[in-house]
Amino acid sequence: MTIEIAQSGTLTTVQDLGRFGMAHLGIPQSGSMDQRSAQIANHMVGNDKNAAVLEVTWQGIEFISEVSCSIALAGAEFICELDGQRVSTDRTVHLSSGSRFSMVRLVTGVRAYLAFAGGINVSAFAGSGSTLLSAKLGGFHGRALQRGDRLELLSPQKVSSLQKPVWKKIKQKNVHIVRAMPGPEVNLFDHHTIAQAFGQAYELSQVANRQGFRLTAEPLNTSQQISIPSSGLVPGSLQVTPDGQTILAMHDAQTSGGYPRILIVHQDQLSQLAQVRTGELIHFFVEK
Repeated sequence: MTIEIAQSGTLTTVQDLGRFGMAHLGIPQSGSMDQRSAQIANHMVGNDKNAAVLEVTWQGIEFISEVSCSIALAGAEFICELDGQRVSTDRTVHLSSGSRFSMVRLVTGVRAYLAFAGGINVSAFAGSGSTLLSAKLGGFHGRALQRGDRLELLSPQKVSSLQKPVWKKIKQKNVHIVRAMPGPEVNLFDHHTIAQAFGQAYELSQVANRQGFRLTAEPLNTSQQISIPSSGLVPGSLQVTPDGQTILAMHDAQTSGGYPRILIVHQDQLSQLAQVRTGELIHFFVEK
C-alpha cells in the first residue's frame, strides 16, 4: 500500500499542523507553511485536519500509486495530469492501482498540499509527523522526498468527491497585505523608524525558505546600537538586522534570537505569506 516517487520536485516534505510545547528545548513548531490549504486538502478526502500531507514547493512531483485511493490538492495551483491526461484538481481525484499522477506546471502560488484519503504513515516525533530538515526529524526519514522513495499509506481508500470552494483557490497577486502587531522591542526604535517600518513595502528576496524570509526595503535606522538578550522567537517575528534590513521568521525558524523584533505577524496570516513569490511586495497592516 505505497506510492512510488518518480519525480520529487524542488522540495517536497511531509508536514502536519506542527509540534507545540517544545520551544524551550530549541525545537521549532515546523508544520505546513500554509495550514489553511493543508486543512482544505485533508477535508476533501475526509481526513482529520492534522493528518500528514505532502508540502510541494515550486516544482511539482510525479508518483505512481500502487493502490486505489483518493487524493486532493490545495494551495498553489498546478496543471496536473492523471495517466497522461489533464485532470482538474478543483475536486477530489480518484486513482486506480498503477495510476501515474503528475503535477506538471505551477500556475499560482508557491506551496501546494497533497492529501491521501486515509493518511500517510510517517515517523512521528514529539507528537507530530512534520519534517524538521535542520534536525533530520519526523516525516520521511527526516528529509525531503527523493526519486525512488516509496511512501506508505495508512489506510488507502476511495471517498466521495468534494468540490474545492472557488474562493479558497490561490489567486496570483503582486502585493500582499498582511495583518501584524507591534513587536516586543518596537519601543527601542525612534518614532520615524517605527513609522517607516509600518508604512513601507517589503520585497521578498530570493533568500526565502521554511526557516525564514529575508526581505528588502529602504533600510531602517539602526545608527543607535540596539542590543537585546536572546529571547523567544515565534513564526511571524520581523527581526531588524544591524544593516537595517529585516528577516521574517517562519515555521522552521530557531526558537530564540538576538535581533530586535519590530513587529509580529498575526498567526492566521502566515498561510498567506507561504504563497508569496520572490519579487512580490508585502505590506504590514498594523492595528492600533
